[in-house]
Amino acid sequence: MLYAEKYYDELAKQQERQAREYLKQIGRDAKVSTSYVEKQPLNISVEAMNHFLTMLGSDPFLSKCPDWLGTREVIEQGVRYVYETSQSKTNDERDVIVLRKMKEDGTVIDMRQYVIEENKLKRIK
Repeated sequence: MLYAEKYYDELAKQQERQAREYLKQIGRDAKVSTSYVEKQPLNISVEAMNHFLTMLGSDPFLSKCPDWLGTREVIEQGVRYVYETSQSKTNDERDVIVLRKMKEDGTVIDMRQYVIEENKLKRIK
């Protein structure tokens, strides 16, 4: 688009309005913003994060999970799913990364748990 910066603010407002209307149509309420949203990163070593990012690229399930703490929504064959990444600790204080695929109602479709050992993610469930 020529002169995009001239029209950016109006286009951003239109996108936000369209997103709010869509959410209203599907019966949902959420904050809508075209501006950058800060994401909370996983609290793991750089080496473990690099290993995690490598795994994301090689597994279709993992590639849909966020590489931050939180959720992202994906529509697959007309069905909305929520992918979630969370982090906790084992009893012996090792980091655990939990990845879930859920229906909108919270029903878990798939879940994987990884413990971090020697800066690599090792699947435990």
